Amino acid sequence: MPKDEFEDDDPMELVGVALPDGDPEELANAIVEEFIRMGLSDPELLGLFHDPFYAGPHAIWRSRGDEYVRGLIHRGRERWGFPRFAIKE
Repeated sequence: MPKDEFEDDDPMELVGVALPDGDPEELANAIVEEFIRMGLSDPELLGLFHDPFYAGPHAIWRSRGDEYVRGLIHRGRERWGFPRFAIKE
């Protein structure tokens, strides 16, 4: 049964952490790949990077700009194309 209140020590709570030795380029590519594979369009992907709610992608966009993000999306599309989904009942 869902609860309305969160507990501070909830082991299932999603928590993001910064990795000091992480590769920002690899992170950016992984973010784009994940959302391409979920079926987002190019404008939706770019909008995700513009949205401050998505802290990681937004930080990448603020530090590198639109052209960098468009390049990430382009390279992601070269690798994954445009996934198609079908619902069967």
